[in-house]
Amino acid sequence: MLKQPVCQKRLTNVAIVRLKSHGKRFEIAAYKNKVLNWREGIEKDIDEVLQVISVFTNVSKGEVANEKDLKKVFGTTDQEEICRKILKSGELQVSDRERELQLEGLFRDIVQIVVDRCVHPQSGRQLTATAVENALKNLGFSVKSDHAAKKQALKAIECLCSEMPESFTRAKMRLRISCPDRLLEELRKHLVEEVAASIEEEVKGSTGAASGFLTFLCDPSHYRDVDGLCTVTYSDQDVSLHLVTSAVLGQVRDAQAAGGAPTGLGANAAVVASEADAQQPTRIERPPPPQPQPPPAQQEEPPKKKGLRCSSCDAEFEDATVYRQHCRSDWHNFNLKRKVKNLSPVTEEEHAEISLDQ
Repeated sequence: MLKQPVCQKRLTNVAIVRLKSHGKRFEIAAYKNKVLNWREGIEKDIDEVLQVISVFTNVSKGEVANEKDLKKVFGTTDQEEICRKILKSGELQVSDRERELQLEGLFRDIVQIVVDRCVHPQSGRQLTATAVENALKNLGFSVKSDHAAKKQALKAIECLCSEMPESFTRAKMRLRISCPDRLLEELRKHLVEEVAASIEEEVKGSTGAASGFLTFLCDPSHYRDVDGLCTVTYSDQDVSLHLVTSAVLGQVRDAQAAGGAPTGLGANAAVVASEADAQQPTRIERPPPPQPQPPPAQQEEPPKKKGLRCSSCDAEFEDATVYRQHCRSDWHNFNLKRKVKNLSPVTEEEHAEISLDQ
């Protein structure tokens, strides 16, 4: 008669976090799906993350690490403190199915970024996610789980534009520079000659103050050059850069308001251009004035809960967890560096464009 062993503990719900240092291997036994919550700051109780607060050299065999090795590598023998270090910087061992799902989600994020930043070179229209997926698979593009989606999306865009130039091209950005009238001609010449910008609108103000502005299209790779031109070259001459549209799609352009007011762009007129009349002057159509509407019945709205505000990024968050995640984001760190240099903060969309070009 066969007898089943009763002293074995099956690792059915254990995720192993492994750290190799000084030629030694250290492992801890954690619960599945809890390690990522711990690293993102969602889970705070270490007892809810670890199966047992103990450091092993081999979790499967139950071999506990030697205190002498722990003291040499980590400088302490405190098991909980060492477990926290391994949780922070150790490598999480996942199953094949979990790794497959992770790569699929990362690939979808990469495809979405490519869809948002690329257009068809002939029609200028946005591409579909299916077309981008098929193109990346045909080129043999491989996803790396230890790289960020934005970084891999930038490489995917470069690969698609170089290998399939007839189907993919990078969408241009629409930017606006506000400056004094005396600098308009100088900035216009620099933009056309140095960054190959296409000037869409130039409006002069009535005085010598910073009331004039230039609206232009340029390649996203030149955003850093334009930003440096405004914040470094003309830092003390009241010149500012604004992002109007991160990706210009098709032939539909943002509206341009008459009279030269910078805030009127895209608010009071609709400009539609096609390839046939690209050389013709821009035609501006004004919509009829809105008819007065009877005031709606006033309803008492419940008082809104005041959220947490980040002064460095000029953004507000409703939840404390989202605020903590924001404080660890690249966007927040980027604005902290700009704040030290007495520069204005950038929005999340502007930071996304800067990150893609790095």
